[in-house]
Amino acid sequence: MKHIKSLALAAMALTATMSSCDMGDFGNINANPNKPATAYTSMLYTYSAQEVRGFAMNSSDYDPWTMMRTGYLAESKNNQYGGMTTTTSYGTGSFYYYIIKNLNTIIELNSNEETKNETYVSSFGDAANQIAVAKTLRAYFFSKLTDILGPIPYSEAFKGESEDIWAPKFDSQEDIYAALDADLNEAYSQFNTSSNLTAAEILYKGDISKWKKFNASLRMMLAIKLADVAPETGKARFAKAYADGGMTEVADGFHYTFDGTNPDRYAPMYYVGNLNNGSRGENFVPNKIIVDMLKEYNDPRMFSYFTLDGYKGKVEGAANDFNAYKGVPFGGGTNNEVIESAVGCASVHATYCEPNATYGLITLARTKLVEAEAAVRGWISADAETLYKEGIKASFDFQATYHTAVTKIGGDNAVTDYINSEKVALPADKDAAIKAIVTQRFLAGFMTDGIEAWSDWRIHNIPTFTLTQSQIDEGNLDYPYRMNYSDTDKDYNKENAQAAMDQWLGGSDNRWARVWWDVADNN
Repeated sequence: MKHIKSLALAAMALTATMSSCDMGDFGNINANPNKPATAYTSMLYTYSAQEVRGFAMNSSDYDPWTMMRTGYLAESKNNQYGGMTTTTSYGTGSFYYYIIKNLNTIIELNSNEETKNETYVSSFGDAANQIAVAKTLRAYFFSKLTDILGPIPYSEAFKGESEDIWAPKFDSQEDIYAALDADLNEAYSQFNTSSNLTAAEILYKGDISKWKKFNASLRMMLAIKLADVAPETGKARFAKAYADGGMTEVADGFHYTFDGTNPDRYAPMYYVGNLNNGSRGENFVPNKIIVDMLKEYNDPRMFSYFTLDGYKGKVEGAANDFNAYKGVPFGGGTNNEVIESAVGCASVHATYCEPNATYGLITLARTKLVEAEAAVRGWISADAETLYKEGIKASFDFQATYHTAVTKIGGDNAVTDYINSEKVALPADKDAAIKAIVTQRFLAGFMTDGIEAWSDWRIHNIPTFTLTQSQIDEGNLDYPYRMNYSDTDKDYNKENAQAAMDQWLGGSDNRWARVWWDVADNN
């Protein structure tokens, strides 16, 4: 089994590369025609933007760790994911050295009067929009890193050349969240909707109006996580973002459509869930947790997420029969136990296993359901039930747009009947209403950004996990609350990493230490 790559966080990876010594003017004698001194900002952006695909299934290779840890997928052939001993570390080097560094360069080139009108910069589009888009995407990446790890280098990162800071301090997640909100608000004010970026902007095809909605939605996503730890701050930030206006249509969602033109750009499930893809196919199947919850709610998304063309052949039963669908528990004592439990198991729907599949990251469904939670909490003046129903419908609409419409199997009234069912109805009680909303976020989150589902579990304990003996690691009876820093991250900035662990993580790089906003008891 291949683990998540441990990516280096060397001190130099947090800064611009060191400048060469001044040894006189030798003209262009050392210029490499195959390595230009200037890079088009469009190319810098495209490289960074395509890296959001890593969060679409939380895997750049073989291990969809948050899809597994949150009860969406399970192994079908062996017990290698049974315990908590795999996928323990998360390196950040590539984010600092390549992805975020590229976005910083875009901001710098467009902020400099001497460079912003150069062809390699201006050809991508309006300078203000380049800056705003780069800041927004940068905030997205930083938000994921801090939600995974907690404290990370932020305020002193990338200041090697400018301020001679080669070993940046780690910032608290509280401070990072405040900085991200401020940065996103600044970016929002910089967007110029009278001009769009070129098609090199691959996420929203250069549409600045959609970037504004994504920016506001991202701020709401961050703010809602403060409900237990800093509710007044969360309320103020959320209200501002909501007033600015988040996503309103399915197409506003922050999605990633895989290129599908070569193996390096295929959707992950093409490799790990495709029945016809040789030896690597059939490895991941529906998890029993999501299957059982869909059954409990008579949720017709079962028929869009999964298929009875099972990994051991066609499963007996009608395509619209909930009882015909079976998921595999996460973990298992032995390989044989796992294989036996997978007999008669359904498969992930083929639409997720196409090389050019579209996966959600921040969807309209999640945005509306986050707004519904804010309404229940009294953070915004809006009807919670309306937002709740809009969020559920948006999930079905996403499936119909990018995967399989449930009405093809569930009947013309399947969506309406489900939304209006007694089981799905929004309770009047505040705590029960929030539980219902978060449950719907989980049900809508299949094969979208698993880190958000993991965050919901850390805050709300939804869904409920019961670990088997084979899954218990280091005596802990809960799934991990964070990932470890990679060894490289710690080794190259050892003093500051240890200081962060001492101050905020109980003295060690502990997967069961809570990130700042996680104060709920998951037992």
